[in-house]
Amino acid sequence: MRKKLLCLLLVFVVLFCTAPVDAKTIIQFGRDVDISEDQQVTSVIAVGGQITVRGLVEKNVVALGGSVVITSDAVVRGNIVSVGGVVAQGNGARIYGSISEVNSANFLAAISSAFYDEEEEWSWLTDIIYFCFFAFLLTLALLMTFLFPRPLNAIIISIAGHKAKSFFWGILGALMTAPFFMLLTFSVVGIPLIPLAFSLVLLAFIFGFLSMSALLGRFVLENLFRHHRRSLARETMLGIILWWIIGWLPFYTGMMIKAVVITVGFGGVLIALLDRGRDRHKTAHQTSPYE
Repeated sequence: MRKKLLCLLLVFVVLFCTAPVDAKTIIQFGRDVDISEDQQVTSVIAVGGQITVRGLVEKNVVALGGSVVITSDAVVRGNIVSVGGVVAQGNGARIYGSISEVNSANFLAAISSAFYDEEEEWSWLTDIIYFCFFAFLLTLALLMTFLFPRPLNAIIISIAGHKAKSFFWGILGALMTAPFFMLLTFSVVGIPLIPLAFSLVLLAFIFGFLSMSALLGRFVLENLFRHHRRSLARETMLGIILWWIIGWLPFYTGMMIKAVVITVGFGGVLIALLDRGRDRHKTAHQTSPYE
């Protein structure tokens, strides 16, 4: 009963406490978005679909792989960006920001303008990079859950059984990362190993975050659905989306929660590696009864 209450409280925080930050942002995948005349939203993002604005958009309109249509009665107070499409503007439409089209005809010019224009022109490029990173993270999570299920499950078990220990190991590991790389830079043999070491540390953080996402997704699904069948991919994807939404919490609360999550995940990876090393050591010292 207590777990169900905690789960419902988490859903309440995700759905309601994050609402004042950006509650009216519309994000759509593979579908067209239509903002009606009496509709007012903060921002609109569409991937693989067309955006048609007839009402009011307070900030930006971004279409990735689609066009943007602004009717004559529409009002857009921010910027309009279309990557892989065009922007059609009706007579009488009020657009207070810039209009950017990135397609095969003007790709180089669009990138050049982002680097040489004023600082305000960077806002649309930042939105695209942030959204593409989130989409890349979801894709990477899906691939890793299918390619590396056993390591992820081992890390999940380590974190679930040693939450506090994972947090302290994560802090210790993060604090030791900088001195470790400094030692590599002072060594002739260590300098060529810096890219490999950096890749391994980054991979450890990714595995840890995915494991924490799987734990969150599993916690929510098991407490909301009594007959939930465990699926590492589904639980991880749900957890990433929930962590992303929790990151919208105001007053740096979301950022601090994400920092704790990443730290615990990294510590869980270190504990899982230590446990695996101990198991190998025990196996190597076992004597066969037939010797």
